[in-house]
Amino acid sequence: MSAQSVPFTDHGVTQQSRYEGDPAIRVAADPAATGLGQLAQRDSGRIYIAVFAGSQRTGGYSVRVVRIDRAGDTLTVRATFAAPSPDALTIQVLTSPAHLVSIDRQSAASARSAVLVDESGAERARGTVPQSQP
Repeated sequence: MSAQSVPFTDHGVTQQSRYEGDPAIRVAADPAATGLGQLAQRDSGRIYIAVFAGSQRTGGYSVRVVRIDRAGDTLTVRATFAAPSPDALTIQVLTSPAHLVSIDRQSAASARSAVLVDESGAERARGTVPQSQP
């Protein structure tokens, strides 16, 4: 089965998601349930996908969704993760970069899992897709 590209809407990024931990992906029918509700208003026709770079000790980190593919019951969310160069001057502050996007609810119908992969194709996180009535 070949993967099909899924169009998505960009709702924005934040450096202060308040998420602590390793990279993660959350999928929900309500943006508030992802932890990034401040970036979007709920639309019943959309499914929201939040990606988190994980907690960082300095500024200069980011994560950005660049593509979403669907193959079978899996959504593959491709993102770029950026980190400051070792010699960069960075602000000493705890950050938690995140990006919120959404897809049409029909694009997620019967999908069961969401996999976050980085630019090298390495899996960074895995989550479930909530099942809902159309």
